Amino acid sequence: MLKKVWEKIVSYQVIIWLVLIWEIIVWSGVMPERLFPSLFKVVYVSYDLLVTGMVGENLSVTLFRLFAGFGLAALVGVPLGLMMSRYNLLNDWMQPMFSIGYPIPRVALYPIFVFIFGIGSGSKILVVFLECIFPIVINTYYGSLRVNHLYVWAAQNMGASQMQLFWKVLFPATLPSIFTGFRIAIPLALVITILTEMIGSTDGMGYLLSYMSASLMQEKVMAGVIFITILGFMVTVLFEAVHRRFVFWK
Repeated sequence: MLKKVWEKIVSYQVIIWLVLIWEIIVWSGVMPERLFPSLFKVVYVSYDLLVTGMVGENLSVTLFRLFAGFGLAALVGVPLGLMMSRYNLLNDWMQPMFSIGYPIPRVALYPIFVFIFGIGSGSKILVVFLECIFPIVINTYYGSLRVNHLYVWAAQNMGASQMQLFWKVLFPATLPSIFTGFRIAIPLALVITILTEMIGSTDGMGYLLSYMSASLMQEKVMAGVIFITILGFMVTVLFEAVHRRFVFWK
């Protein structure tokens, strides 16, 4: 038990060193405390924000936007990537769109979406969807192209329909690449969700950060950053658990 605890401490020693360096800077007085508060004060403020319910209300809104945009991108992107690898006509139509659209910063389109869908969740979910669909489609497409042709030929020789070929052969064989796309898309989804909430929103963790920053509540801003960091870590842990469950052979 103690050995496992020590291994965990060693694996996260960088964070421990960063905390120590932070506190040394605070105690030395090099930076003004108003701009560089002690982490102990930040932890106390974090507890206060939790007790008042301010974090819970805004965190649930951010989680909804995050998973709605990412989930929609996964539902559209995975079948689209698989079909692009099988149908040359569809691939010829979609490849230029992805090649041209990938470098475009999707968040730059956010004001247009706000004008069309309003300042609520719809515009933010759409931006998250557009940000996530690119890595999901591209990784699914190239992963499907790398599937051993013997599997496809064997399924066709046994009379598999196109639908069976997609979901019984191509989809399982492409799962490692699909999860690679998910791994890239999830952090992007969180960043874009927070960013759009900071640009224009009346709720969510991004709005909370903007409000506290404008009020010069630096310790509360740092508390908000900690909550977002924990959120990102928990989403990553959840993703890894799902990954191990469905891609156990990897």
